[in-house]
Amino acid sequence: MTWQGTGPVRAGCRRRDTGDKTCSKAGAGYCSKWVFASRAQGGGFPTRTVRIVMPYVAGGAGDVVARVIADGLAKAWGKAVVVDNRPGAGGMIGADMVAKAEPDGYTLFALTGLVQAPLLYSKANYNAVRDFAPISELATSNLALVVQPGVPAANVKQLIDYIRKLGKPLPYGTYGLGSSGHLQMEIFGRNAKVDLIHVPYKGEGPLVNDLLGGQLPAGIVAAVTARNHAQTGKLKVLAVAGQARSPLLSDVPTFQEAGVPGLERQGWLGLFAPAATPRAVVDKVSADVNRVLANPELHARLVELGMVVKGSSPKAFAEVVKVEQTYWAEAIRASSIRLD
Repeated sequence: MTWQGTGPVRAGCRRRDTGDKTCSKAGAGYCSKWVFASRAQGGGFPTRTVRIVMPYVAGGAGDVVARVIADGLAKAWGKAVVVDNRPGAGGMIGADMVAKAEPDGYTLFALTGLVQAPLLYSKANYNAVRDFAPISELATSNLALVVQPGVPAANVKQLIDYIRKLGKPLPYGTYGLGSSGHLQMEIFGRNAKVDLIHVPYKGEGPLVNDLLGGQLPAGIVAAVTARNHAQTGKLKVLAVAGQARSPLLSDVPTFQEAGVPGLERQGWLGLFAPAATPRAVVDKVSADVNRVLANPELHARLVELGMVVKGSSPKAFAEVVKVEQTYWAEAIRASSIRLD
């Protein structure tokens, strides 16, 4: 008689209707070791609902990607995978929640900009490298600088001239305090020698609402968001961050092409687990995520969202996180940005 799982039933062990194994006194010692070994190898994971924490409000590009990945994993695992939006404090509320969660693989973290907040806030109580186990880099994308139609600027040079003539800082919005968009616009203001004032939101959705409603003259949003509203004439797209143009906005120059260097970093979205999560579970989730990303239908959907689909091993993604942390630490020091 065999155990319907990862190995044979041993003397003293029986399977309960819940799917767990319990042990008689005679086999308790052996059985407990068997269960521990099975869990250490990631066997049978997951057996219940998995939660992916997203530290911004629903509706933004990162949130959409997280939900696409969650749907793919739910189909692969035959278990529910839910996205739990926990916005606030530049992503720190969600990050702190995941850092302190039970390290069993059932609480994951999907976000961009993990490394910035601890560098900007002395009160940040987590470390991007120490407190999280990288699982996979999901995708990269361009961020785009957009302005309302009423702003008299068709390109970056004209915007710079307009801001200088204003005689006061130009308000701009981003999807979060301390986000990649926030830091990139601070770099833009410094390198272009213009005064800006940051208006942070708890996600891209409310930011776009105020841009379209006329409450805000400028903002930095995902390339797909910029394209969609540029096509209807509701926003103008002036430049994109990154080393190359966005495939969704091939006629829009990069900031460097527009004459303002220093914004060559692309946004990235990654999946993490709490640091002490068993390596076998991290490896299993990573392998399954990469299979989901390779699905032609899902891949096409992410490309339509303006994402460059990645997929990577935990080790490779850990290197990306370290490089990003080093880059942003230097950029933040050079810009003298502190948010305390």
